[in-house]
Amino acid sequence: MTKFALTAFAAATLAATLAAPALASTPLSFTWEGHKIVGTVDQVGATQVIKGRDLTTGHDFELHVKDGYVHGDVGGTLVSYPAPKRKLTVASAS
Repeated sequence: MTKFALTAFAAATLAATLAAPALASTPLSFTWEGHKIVGTVDQVGATQVIKGRDLTTGHDFELHVKDGYVHGDVGGTLVSYPAPKRKLTVASAS
């Protein structure tokens, strides 16, 4: 994977977890651009720790989110970037 793809993957993983911050170990499972992602989200003090595996490529990842910033490892490549802003959507009954 290219560095851009790794960063995009990490951002997608983070965005999937921001909708419901973890208070205890929470399972994570979703598909992103054809990649099946599984893992867990844990709250360790002020840090959110996201660990898992891309089942499509076999790459493991571990991301640490604190103070609006992400640091971690995706498939052996270090990543570091500002956390994506949360996007809230309102569902309406039509």
